[in-house]
Amino acid sequence: MRKTLTLFALLFLLLGCNSKETLSVFEPDKPYMEAMRWTAKGDISVSLENKALIIATYLNPIERKTGNERFFIRVYIDNDFDDPKKAGLFHPGYKLLLNGIEPLKIEELEYENPLVKKMPFVEKWYRFYIVEFPKQEEEEELRLTFENEEYPPAELIFRKFELEETQKGEGTP
Repeated sequence: MRKTLTLFALLFLLLGCNSKETLSVFEPDKPYMEAMRWTAKGDISVSLENKALIIATYLNPIERKTGNERFFIRVYIDNDFDDPKKAGLFHPGYKLLLNGIEPLKIEELEYENPLVKKMPFVEKWYRFYIVEFPKQEEEEELRLTFENEEYPPAELIFRKFELEETQKGEGTP
C-alpha cells in the first residue's frame, strides 16, 4: 500500500510539473531578446583602468516607433558624485552625443522602474536614464558617443531603425 501511494505521489508530481507554465520558464523571453539585439556597451579606459562604462539600448525598434531617437542608458562612472545633479549623465566632466548632437531630454530612472527591470545588463550601482535625441533623418547609422576631455571616448554604433513601408502609421507619433 505504501509503495502504491509513493508511486501515485511521484506520478502526480511528474504530471503536475509538465504544464505549459512550467515549460515557459525555459522558453526565451522575446522582449528581453529584442532588447539584447539593440544593446551596445562601451567603456572609457586608461591603462586597463575603467573610468566609465556605458550600456545603451536603442528603444525605437523595441517600441516600434519612429520620431526622435530614444535610448535606455546605463552609466557607471568611477568616483562619481553622490549628488544626482552632478552624477552619471549630469557629471560635469562627461558628455553624451548622438552623431555630434546633444540630447533634447535626459530623464533619470530609479532601479525599481518597470523599464529598468525589463532590460538586460542592469546592476544596482548603475545610473539609469531615458535619453531622447532629435530624429536623425539623413543618417543610416547612429553613433552614440560618451566622452570626457581627459580620456578617449566610448563610441556605440547602432543601425538606424525605420518602419517597413507596410507598417508605417502603426507606431508613428
